[in-house]
Amino acid sequence: MVPGGGTLYAITQKRTKVQRFVFITYYMMDRQSEANRIARLCDTFCDTELAMHMKHLVKRGNVFWFRMRRPKRYEHVFSSTYITESLRTDSRMEAEALSPQVKQRWLIELKARASGKAFNSSADAFKAMVELANSEGLRPTTANELANGSLEALLGRLLQLQTRDPAAQSALFAATLGGFELPQTLITEAAENMAQYLPTHVQNKNARQKRTWANKYKRAAAAFVAAVQDKPIANVTRDDAYLVRRYWVNRVYTEEIATTYAQKHIGYLRSLVDAFYTNFEIDEYINPFKDLNPIEKPNWEKLSEEYQKPEFTPKWIKETILTGEKLAGLNQQARDILIICAETGCRQTEIYDLPKSSIKLSENVPHLDIKLETSGDHKREIKTRASTRKVPLVGAALDAMRRNPFGFPAYRGKGSFSNTVAKYFKENHLLPTMDHQLSGLRHSYETRMRRARIDNEERGFMMGHSIKKIRGREVYGNRTKLEIQALLAELVVFPTATWHPRPPDQIHALIDRILEDEGHRISSSSL
Repeated sequence: MVPGGGTLYAITQKRTKVQRFVFITYYMMDRQSEANRIARLCDTFCDTELAMHMKHLVKRGNVFWFRMRRPKRYEHVFSSTYITESLRTDSRMEAEALSPQVKQRWLIELKARASGKAFNSSADAFKAMVELANSEGLRPTTANELANGSLEALLGRLLQLQTRDPAAQSALFAATLGGFELPQTLITEAAENMAQYLPTHVQNKNARQKRTWANKYKRAAAAFVAAVQDKPIANVTRDDAYLVRRYWVNRVYTEEIATTYAQKHIGYLRSLVDAFYTNFEIDEYINPFKDLNPIEKPNWEKLSEEYQKPEFTPKWIKETILTGEKLAGLNQQARDILIICAETGCRQTEIYDLPKSSIKLSENVPHLDIKLETSGDHKREIKTRASTRKVPLVGAALDAMRRNPFGFPAYRGKGSFSNTVAKYFKENHLLPTMDHQLSGLRHSYETRMRRARIDNEERGFMMGHSIKKIRGREVYGNRTKLEIQALLAELVVFPTATWHPRPPDQIHALIDRILEDEGHRISSSSL
């Protein structure tokens, strides 16, 4: 016999090779105290390990049972202190494998019961019921769908319940037999929840972009309420959709709005309904707004001239935006944003949302990196994939950006810039006409490029337009080098107090030299 009351074989079989080696070494050296300590550690560890494996398991006769203390937070839906369930096996290994699964199933069951009791017919209760059904491999379905379905499917569910819940008291019973009541979420509530329903749609938007995105669904929901009334999405019918369509038709035909605006808002309702059902993992449903007949354009719209934003003349841009005298009452950041927009053709949001990391003032060609920002505090989306581009900074735009090397924190991610400058220009009577908008600076920049005889595709690259649409075919080849784009911008921008653009002939000669150095056969620049 050895210290610890067992045989040497029994003790050494309990542990790893290293522990057996240590024990035997101490024993052979007749160091009884150390050997005793190793033996006790082995006994304690083995008992603890066995207890860990046997957690939630008890043996009654030859059969293992699952047994777990009921979490206190579920006392109101399960009165017994312990949850017990036969695992129907005499194999300890099989019981150990089943125990975590049964525990998880019971926790889902308790959650479903609690949700159903606290929030009857609510989104929480419904989602808990769907989670329970999915955990059991059941397709969530209503009682009506089961009743109208195949007898075989219904009998299969009943057979499963006979062994799992013969007392018919569990949430699983309700989930199995179609106890799914859609939450009575109103149209207006769903509109408020769209970011929750479609999290990937807003994950890279900044605060201003999120508000703009959410507001379109709120406007569409408000129109639904005006046309019908606020009602649960689950109760919206095709007749309701027809009423909404007629509401928009009336607004179009009275020349209040354009057809495209109306069609977009019907589309927002269609997306809202889809998002609601997808959020609750419902695959089969009827969207009342799907395949509605489009609204036909009325004669007033067909005969109207296509609207284009009025442009600003170069003279107005130079005297109003660049000199600074007329904008003296406007804050410096707002003035510089306008200067950069006027001298690059960028969208206002592309400039005032810029993070510091996208401002490249120390590069050989100073530029802005307009792109999707997916990390950090200054996440933002851009309008289209084609909008991704590098924008060279020349003349007044470069000076303005150097005054703001960290960007424009007063306006970044906010929606106040447009209102601020629009109010200032209106109060000071600076716009040429009532129809002019400062976003027209972008349109003016392209006209200035066209007057400088810059190629249409090159203008497209610099403006962030789709080259595929411009060409009407697939796009091959690389973008124009930033160095060349900077020279093209020099053909357009105005001189400053400290800088003057080179003559056009000299600029074209420099472009030709760059292209010839790359091996292109160029007789004269056509850019």
